[in-house]
Amino acid sequence: MNWEKIRDWLIEHKQYVIIGVIFIFIVFWNKYENHEPTVDDQLGIKPTHVQKNTSTKQKQQKNEGDKPQLVAKNSDITCDISGAIKHQGVYTLKNGARLQELITAAGGIVSNAQLKNVNRALILKDQDKIHIPYKGEKIKISEIIISANSSQGEAASTSATAVAATNSNQSATGKVNINTANEQDLQKLTGIGEKKAAQILAYRQKNGLFKRIEDLKQVSGIGDKTFAALKNQLEI
Repeated sequence: MNWEKIRDWLIEHKQYVIIGVIFIFIVFWNKYENHEPTVDDQLGIKPTHVQKNTSTKQKQQKNEGDKPQLVAKNSDITCDISGAIKHQGVYTLKNGARLQELITAAGGIVSNAQLKNVNRALILKDQDKIHIPYKGEKIKISEIIISANSSQGEAASTSATAVAATNSNQSATGKVNINTANEQDLQKLTGIGEKKAAQILAYRQKNGLFKRIEDLKQVSGIGDKTFAALKNQLEI
């Protein structure tokens, strides 16, 4: 390539060269000033870090929305059970527990339990009062389960009946039913302490209900003298 000829040509036509350079500069400058939006801008695509922040916020909202559900799911219920079971008392179970689970927690039923009218598949509610009847025990179906959600008037009436049926407190005559009395009721009898009350309950669970009050003398530790002192306080 002959650089001298090129140089001579540029010198001879330098005015055109200068005009060309200025023209090219103007074109590029206008293009820069009038920058058109890119495809990403037209589609509304934003930087990745914005999407990450949005995703994090959505996760936080989801977690906050889940909290009440977890609290409800993990709540417990507390119920009272008495009657023909091995361990009467108050038990705490998971929300949604059924009556059979409460019976199992209480050690199971005794041999002379009457389950004919007991719905063991029943879903329990907090503060429910359950009584498992003995065979031969006279009790209404409505008295087997007393719900804390009952109306005030109904609850008061049912509760009064249930106390007599389930806890076997003294009757209107002041006597104790030895077929339904619990350990606390038996200890109200003359000469009956904690040990003898437990022996009476053990005998009743093993042999069934007493057929007459004199059968109480078959319990170990209760002889003629003890029976004579308390027979007027007994009924079946």
